[in-house]
Amino acid sequence: MLVDSFDRSASFYDKLNSTKNLISLEKIGVLLAVTAFMGHLGMIAWNRNLPILIPFMEDLISKNYLSAIYTPFSILLYYEVYLLILAIPNSITKAIGKQFEIISLIIIRDVFKDLSYLGENSFDMAHPDVLYPVLIDMVGALIMFLFVGVFYHLNRDKIGLPIVKSLEKFVKFKKIISLLLTIIFLALSIFHFSDWINNLLIHDYTTGQRVAETGFYQQLFTVIIFADIFILIISFMYSDSYELTFRNAGYVISTLLIRFGFAVEKPFDLVFFITAIAFGVLLLLIYRYFVKYTRPINL
Repeated sequence: MLVDSFDRSASFYDKLNSTKNLISLEKIGVLLAVTAFMGHLGMIAWNRNLPILIPFMEDLISKNYLSAIYTPFSILLYYEVYLLILAIPNSITKAIGKQFEIISLIIIRDVFKDLSYLGENSFDMAHPDVLYPVLIDMVGALIMFLFVGVFYHLNRDKIGLPIVKSLEKFVKFKKIISLLLTIIFLALSIFHFSDWINNLLIHDYTTGQRVAETGFYQQLFTVIIFADIFILIISFMYSDSYELTFRNAGYVISTLLIRFGFAVEKPFDLVFFITAIAFGVLLLLIYRYFVKYTRPINL
């Protein structure tokens, strides 16, 4: 009975991850992003011209149209998180790459948010206290973009890998973990959205913004860390490869560094994020060297 439940769960993951479902979900995500973007632009226009009709609108909504870009980016980031969860059974390295993509996109989103804080006159834009955070995020995003590209370049082709016993069963284990993460992802999304709405209703906009920006990702990456550790432990049953174990353990460290990045203030978050990606790149480079030059390729 346990085996049947195991197989049914894996089969449900396959249906969830089907091309048809992913295309439909992508369309829904884009539609939501466009709708939210237009709605945000409308509220900014309202706030600029008729703020007196809704007294709290002036505190809640920025008057800079650039701030509207933040909203569709946030929605598309949720879709990227879902793709990250679905990528876990296919390849741990691809899933880690998705993590790196997500944090780099979060920083790009922050650049748009920082730009919306700049005043609409030249004095504000030239003021160091206003301009420096924008420049720091821009440079950090570029560095992360470069490292993500190098990471995928290193993973562009397969090399001789150690034999993994009963790989099919191991993949099924990862599919079940992915399903559990999907449930947790949905629960966290609902919880943080409700918390955000509640903070807006009591006019606690600072807490609401912090919940929307970092609270969700902080908790999500905490869960992903434990999922990565669980996968690492299970992998011992299917492979005794030293280099594979070291690589997977190193990926957990990268995820930990990302989690720490969400817990610190700017610009120190960039230090953790860039270090996490750089560590992942170096780890994958050494792993490929180890497999290619220190093990006989007769597999």
